[in-house]
Amino acid sequence: MRISSTLRLLMVAAVAGASAFVTAPVNAGPADTVALVGSGTISPGLTPVCCVPQTFTFNGTGAGTVNGVTGVFNCAAQGDDHEGTYSNGDGGFSGSCNAPCGTVLISGLYTRLGSVVSMTGAITGGCVPTRNFTGRCTFTPTSGPVVTSYHLSCEIAVS
Repeated sequence: MRISSTLRLLMVAAVAGASAFVTAPVNAGPADTVALVGSGTISPGLTPVCCVPQTFTFNGTGAGTVNGVTGVFNCAAQGDDHEGTYSNGDGGFSGSCNAPCGTVLISGLYTRLGSVVSMTGAITGGCVPTRNFTGRCTFTPTSGPVVTSYHLSCEIAVS
């Protein structure tokens, strides 16, 4: 059985979770994907000024189909952003997802350029061996002028 989990976050900036994420068997194919949508907080907040370190949280829910099995994933992640500006960011994240076959742990790295977040990472736990994932997310600020909250929508692929 596989597990899909994604952080439309995340990442966040993370994390996000990341996160989001999917886990699947070793012979997983192109159907190993999950869509994750959620929101989070950023502290102290994104501004136009470069290089103020940030931390973030993400909570999201996603659904995906892996090897013909569809499941829902509830994910939470936290991470950091080294650049922390409106226009870009990068950092790491970690978290977990409650999945149909147990808790799955996620961790990874992300970059954000404008509203586009790209992430890579690993998922492990539940009934699935460690798997790698990549994700593409849309980051939308939900506060301003200092951005302290956001919405994230992600598509995650697990290999």
